[in-house]
Amino acid sequence: MIRKHINFLIYIAITICVVLCVGCADGLLGEDGTKHWTLRIELSGEVDQVAVTRVNDGGFCDGDGMGIFIVDYKAGIPGTLQQSGNRADNVRYTYDEANRKWNSDYDVYWKDFHTNIDVYGYYPYAKSVNIDNYTFNVQRDQYNATADGKMGGYEASDFLWGKLSDVAPTTAALRLLLRHRMSSVCVKLLKGEGFTESEWESIDKMVLATNLARKASINMTDGTVKVAGSVESSPTIPLQVNDEWRAIVVPQTVTAGTTLFSITIGGAPYKFAKNEAFTYVSGKMMKFNIRVDKAEGSGKYRLTLVSESIAPWENDLQSHDVTATEYVVINSTAGHLKDSIAASHKDIVMVKRMKVTGTINAHDFIMMRDSMPKLTALNLKDVRIKVPTSGYIHPHWKDDEIPADCFNGKKSLTSIVFPDVLKGIESGAFAGSGLKHSLNIPEGVVEIGRGAFAGSDFTGVLTLPSTLKKIDDYAFNGCCFICPLNLPDGIEEIGWGCFEDCRNLYGNLILPSHLKNMDRCAFRGCTGLKGDLVIPKSLTVIPPDAFYECGLGGRLQLHDGITAIGEDAFRDNGFIGELELPESLTILEGGNFYGNYFSGSLKIPKGLLKISSSAFAHCTFSGEVEIPEGILSIGEGAFYNSENLQKIILPSTLELIDDYAFKSCKSLRVIECKSTVPPVVRSTAFNGVPLEDLTVIVPKSALNDYKSSDFWSGLLLKTVE
Repeated sequence: MIRKHINFLIYIAITICVVLCVGCADGLLGEDGTKHWTLRIELSGEVDQVAVTRVNDGGFCDGDGMGIFIVDYKAGIPGTLQQSGNRADNVRYTYDEANRKWNSDYDVYWKDFHTNIDVYGYYPYAKSVNIDNYTFNVQRDQYNATADGKMGGYEASDFLWGKLSDVAPTTAALRLLLRHRMSSVCVKLLKGEGFTESEWESIDKMVLATNLARKASINMTDGTVKVAGSVESSPTIPLQVNDEWRAIVVPQTVTAGTTLFSITIGGAPYKFAKNEAFTYVSGKMMKFNIRVDKAEGSGKYRLTLVSESIAPWENDLQSHDVTATEYVVINSTAGHLKDSIAASHKDIVMVKRMKVTGTINAHDFIMMRDSMPKLTALNLKDVRIKVPTSGYIHPHWKDDEIPADCFNGKKSLTSIVFPDVLKGIESGAFAGSGLKHSLNIPEGVVEIGRGAFAGSDFTGVLTLPSTLKKIDDYAFNGCCFICPLNLPDGIEEIGWGCFEDCRNLYGNLILPSHLKNMDRCAFRGCTGLKGDLVIPKSLTVIPPDAFYECGLGGRLQLHDGITAIGEDAFRDNGFIGELELPESLTILEGGNFYGNYFSGSLKIPKGLLKISSSAFAHCTFSGEVEIPEGILSIGEGAFYNSENLQKIILPSTLELIDDYAFKSCKSLRVIECKSTVPPVVRSTAFNGVPLEDLTVIVPKSALNDYKSSDFWSGLLLKTVE
């Protein structure tokens, strides 16, 4: 879907979907502490406009951001939009082109079932907005409309605003009218007399908009725009498409006789002015059609104003997504897509945007990958995928599944709309492709294969279907989604490295309650995640590196059914509070909780045979830690730099304390040893511990043995019965 770039009157349909959230996590507490049902406000966008060159256009490009303020009514009286403290304060909503909806950075809820709201929206989103005086600059150079998917000067100069008033909590769809607040000027040069066709096409032409202020002040409460700076000495360079020039202009009045446009034809300059003051009207397009005649034999040109009008804002001819071309629509039968394209009189190597209807199979996918070098956007919404009935047939190909490796490494492909009827996406299907912005996996998909989207350049939102059961190894490895990670509750398997190094994901990580199997490195390197982490009861083994360096900074909740925690599973997060290890835990591998901020107590269960190396290094446990009976050894660096640890109780079964086990535990003052046989202590085990302040409590019957031990003999020994 192409960006219609918001022309004419832009209507953003803000659909406020009411969702009754029955889970405890979604409950809101009233003043009396009573739990309420919650109404979540969701926005989805749709453009309703007169299209000049495009059809069925959503008006925005994938990844575009819109800012939303929401203000509660108070006792039936409209609230006042404030800089902060509103129900929603400049919440960013990001457009998901494939699904034609807006996804918020975080959920926004109604206050209750009877408080109305006002909704304020604007585009493009800005991190910091002064609601009384938001400074906005239109660009001087608006000539380059698009480059590498980024806004050019023309699009970056556009500003939209809208307000929806007195909205009651309801399930009905509500519409917010979002309008252009700047003005647009459109100058079209028409071929007059004296030119041959080829001469008119080849002659140099340029239009500049002059004597304009480009700095604006916008009031977010009512959307009014005022000039905030002086008139610039340099002209504004409009966007040019063929013989039409368009520029975004701050609404303002230019005095009579002042040059509006500097027009150059074949190197000869001309000035266009009006005898009366001219006003650029907010939200309108100021259209000028100027005919150019060539005087025979003189080489001079005569410019004549043919028509002038104040018109609705028309859609633009280019955008930062694609130019104003529509999908090539091809109806195909499985295995014959290439023939169908040829029958439509299209050059297969030149097709860029294609919508396919009918049926296709794996051979058609391979053809698109290998024989369509310029294919950029592919819409398969109305396609059914079939297993080939002839030629090579892979045993894993299935009906209604995207075949393995079908677009692997296809950098030209930047946009995909999946079939409405889709059950699975096979391994490597889009690995290393050019897909970008957001990804919407449709409802009905049960499995996403190994490395399906690995290494793709997504920078938008990831939407996963509620039907999803399995995400295989490396499926989204190294992708750059910028959104919370919302995992459907029905997921049962998450593969090795599935979301590894997805560093731009943010928000809380809520694991599916039905999750049974998770492989190593599943979320490793997702540094933007935060908050608490609850391990679901269905998951009994935490694999190595599962949450290594995720940035999670809340509390960790482990259930008593967990039997094993793999190496470095929770390493280098920011978990706080106490740590209570499960009673059923029998395997605790090295580095598990290295580098967390636990500041409470540590409870280690019975059943472990050893404390592995670096298991609790660089944590900040306070008070005492008791090593339970049955533990035979404390590994290298196990409590290294746990600087708030004050007392440790060692079991009678302990045989070895390895190197650096308690190094730099600066607050350690008491060690209680229950063993009658002094444990072996490596030479560096207590480096950095103030041994002169350390008291060791040992069994009375073993005092002489401790006094004759190499390490323990040098410490202050006390006995207990």
